[in-house]
Amino acid sequence: GYVDKPINSGKSRNVGIEMLLNWVAVKGKDFSAEITFNGSYNKTKVLSLLTSTAGERITTGTHVFNGEVRHIVGEEIGQIAGFGYDRNDKGERIFLGNGVPKPTAQLVNFGSALPKWVGGIMPSIQYKGISFTALIDFKLGNKMLSGTNFNAYRHGLHKATLEGRVDSVLGVGVNQAGAPNTVKAPVQTYWEHLRSQGIIEPVVYNGGFWKLRQIAIGYDFTKFIPARFPVKGLKLTFIANNVAILKKWVDNIDPETFGYSSDNLLGLESAGLPSVRSMGLNLNVKF
Repeated sequence: GYVDKPINSGKSRNVGIEMLLNWVAVKGKDFSAEITFNGSYNKTKVLSLLTSTAGERITTGTHVFNGEVRHIVGEEIGQIAGFGYDRNDKGERIFLGNGVPKPTAQLVNFGSALPKWVGGIMPSIQYKGISFTALIDFKLGNKMLSGTNFNAYRHGLHKATLEGRVDSVLGVGVNQAGAPNTVKAPVQTYWEHLRSQGIIEPVVYNGGFWKLRQIAIGYDFTKFIPARFPVKGLKLTFIANNVAILKKWVDNIDPETFGYSSDNLLGLESAGLPSVRSMGLNLNVKF
């Protein structure tokens, strides 16, 4: 006998556009300059799983600090889901009798973890023997759940938890009867609500970014090599990678930080090693 078996099931549809543009601004004997842009827009929708019934879903993985990744028929693939803040018809947050926010009754879909826009911009300059290139890349239109910030909130290490630090926190919203909330919660009790109530809404972020990915500056020494010398080409280049984050929307971490080992869990970040910057020299010798 057996308790389960793998099957081929499910369909998705990817619709998008890809482009590559190259502009040579200057092209001369001693000086040239150009810029290259490549980018794509892609959106993937789940058409069916076991059936094509809208709303049917599977969970591909869960986060250790609440939340999960889902594939849902009729939605973009890779939805990040978890409990949010319960709100009334006016959009006001609802608070429990102890002054702590009330979670939603069901898990809420916050959006797809897959970026819609991916691309890069690379300017390049050549002046006599000197070369310079830079790469700026981007990913936009995706959501991410940050375990690092989840921990920071519940341990009072996130800057947002400065609210009420002296005394207590009065949540802005209504109580369960619909009247304005007047119950103050102790600061620790209040900010622990991410864990105690299982709410992930404050730590679901726009996972997009713009990065200065690489800088390369080199010099070609070939012209100084004698004609009869066995070395026919010599170029030395300084290269720096992961140079700087130009723009991001997630607090405290690199938005590319990934906490798990499977792409089924894309968008789930957990406390781990930070990203690194590297610098080095590349020596190219031709014989």
